[in-house]
Parts: sequence; C-alpha cells; structure tokens
Amino acid sequence: MRVFIEIGDMKEKILHKLKAASIHLFFSLLIFIVILYFILYEWYPEPFFTAQGGWQGIRLMAFVDIVLGPLLTLIVFNHLKKKSDIIFDLSMIVIIQVAALVWGGYLVYTQRPVALVFWDDAFYTVVSDDYAMQDLENPDFSQFSDHVPPLIYVRSPKTVFELDEFKKLYEQDIPIYAHVSSYESIGDNLGRIFAANRDINEIIAQNKEMETALRGVIDGDIDTYKYIALKAKYQNMILVFDNDGHLIGEIK
Repeated sequence: MRVFIEIGDMKEKILHKLKAASIHLFFSLLIFIVILYFILYEWYPEPFFTAQGGWQGIRLMAFVDIVLGPLLTLIVFNHLKKKSDIIFDLSMIVIIQVAALVWGGYLVYTQRPVALVFWDDAFYTVVSDDYAMQDLENPDFSQFSDHVPPLIYVRSPKTVFELDEFKKLYEQDIPIYAHVSSYESIGDNLGRIFAANRDINEIIAQNKEMETALRGVIDGDIDTYKYIALKAKYQNMILVFDNDGHLIGEIK
C-alpha cells in the first residue's frame, strides 16, 4: 500500500513539474519569437543570414531561452515546498535565464553583419564588432550606399598617413575591409568591382543546382549580369548585380 502511495506522490510531483515547465516554456517561446524576428529581419537579413551564421545565432538563443529556463524549472520546481521557497527558486531561475539571454543576445548582436565591403576581388561581410573596436557604434554609411545592407568599396592606402593608420588597425586585428577611413562609394568604383566578375557559366557548368537558383534570381540573359564573390564566415556566395551596380540577389 505504501508503495502505491509513493508512486502516486511521485506521479503527482512529476505532473506538477511538467506543468510548471510547460508554462515556463510557453512564455519562453513568446520571447524567442521576438528574438527570432530581430535575427531574421534586423540583425541578419539575407545574404547575411546564410553567409554570416544566422543559424548559429538562432541555435544559441534557442538553447538559452527555450531549453535552459524550462529545464531548470523542471529540475528545481517542487509544489510541496513553501510558497516563499517556490517564489525564490523561480526567481533565481528567471535571473539565470535573463543573464544568459543578455549574454547570448550580446554575442549575436555584436557579431551581426553591418556592411558588404569590396576589397581586392570580392565582397566581405563586416560585423558590428569590427567597427566598435574603432569606437564606431552603429555607423551610418548612407553616404556610400542607399542599399540595405550598404555596399561599400574600400581602396588601398594612398599616403604615408593612411599607411600608418592601416598598420595600427592591422595590429588590432581589424581587417582592411573594415577600415572606414578608406571607404568610397560603390557607384564611383563599379569598373574596379566589375573587373572581378566571375565566369558564371563555368561555375554553373559544375553545379546545376546553382543554375536553378540563379534562374530564380535573374530575369533574362545570364550574361547581362555581373557576378561577384562574397567571402563570409560560414558560407561563400555569389552576389548578382545588374550593370548599374544594383544588387539583384545572391546564390549559394
């Protein structure tokens, strides 16, 4: 008889734990939907999402928000405790979860791509942290490009002063394509950019899936567009431009 009572108590305890964890999960999902919006549409819009690790950011925030909090509630919650103890336990869990969310959100936010910058023979993604290291928070690049994300050209150092600045930034591990002092308008440098045009016919000849993807981006003859490489942290891509320098789309 005692065994059945203990089993019943254990079952009731588990049901209360699951109920508490489910409620926590529901509210965590609401918060995650808001975070997901910012990652997909504000911080990592395409082509950044694929090229610069949007999925990695989502996985990190999903673990912190959806897994960590509800899991701690499932482990700690005990309906037999005094109400004050239950409130204390849940408050500590919320504090831990909020701290983890702030930490995870900060990592994802500081690594968000801010601009596509052309250097040498390709575009590169530049993240917020590269500019923050130069004391530039939320830089405005509208003078270089009205595109979102901004498309920018970076030139080589021309003077001794610029070369010294380049060396200083290089020593801080700031890549040359993040050197704001060398930025110029993409419209004034289309010739240099288009000189790096990739032979798309050769590329798609080796990858038929890319040809299908390309047909979904362009309208008309393949050879009427320009194809410039995008080198990024997680996946390199091909950016598709029209002859006026407008970014039409991208293919993986």
